[in-house]
Amino acid sequence: MKLSIINGSQRKGSQSGRVAEFIKTQRHSFSDVEVIELADYSLPFWDGDSRESKGEDWAIIEAKLSASDAYVLITPEWSGMATPMLKQLLMNASVPVTGHKPALLVSVSSSVNGVFPLAELMVSGNKNNKMVFIPANVIVRNVEEMLHPVEGSALSSRDSAIRERITESVSLLGRYAELLKPLQSYRDPFIYGM
Repeated sequence: MKLSIINGSQRKGSQSGRVAEFIKTQRHSFSDVEVIELADYSLPFWDGDSRESKGEDWAIIEAKLSASDAYVLITPEWSGMATPMLKQLLMNASVPVTGHKPALLVSVSSSVNGVFPLAELMVSGNKNNKMVFIPANVIVRNVEEMLHPVEGSALSSRDSAIRERITESVSLLGRYAELLKPLQSYRDPFIYGM
């Protein structure tokens, strides 16, 4: 099974990218893991109609999403919101590519916040692309202090706890990916809801 970890930060060398690389190195059931750095691509604002307005790089990203069985969506918290680039990716995504594939939501904050981007994504982030946000999420608070290479006994209790949360959440994501595989070909006749 293939996992795509999508770093929604629009900044190269971001803390969210470091979190993505940490998640990639953890033990899990995925045999193929790729980090997609959205900062490496041009995703213009889609006009809501034409495929061309999604930009030249969309075909590259879409192929990566299509080949994946599950996703980890990482967003830094910018003014209490998810990044425009990650939201653009979710707007561009379509049911044949992402439909009925599970996604783990991860929010990254430099302070003690981080919940608002998750709430924002859960409200509308999967409406038309039909991703399945699993009932687990991760908030990496005080990210500058977390997930650095450290010997086990030197970990703070908070760092140890977030590592355990990530391990368990990605494990759960793998189970959802296995169970949802038969639904990936399902096409709801009501593509924009009832």
